[in-house]
Amino acid sequence: MLVAKPCTECGNDEHFSKEVAPGATGELLPVGSLHGAKYRIVVCGACGYTRWFVAERFLPLVREKFETLR
Repeated sequence: MLVAKPCTECGNDEHFSKEVAPGATGELLPVGSLHGAKYRIVVCGACGYTRWFVAERFLPLVREKFETLR
């Protein structure tokens, strides 16, 4: 679960969040043969700074399908 922290750009603590699927351009993060991962978008309510995160339930698939960087 994501916890709102102060915005790194303006320090505001009001954020808005929504889980979304990739756009019509296709999979941005392929994790299976039939689907891509969904994302959680977090937007600062003051300055609009936006962050994208892989939805938590897709993290096990990311760990399985992608190489670990060291």
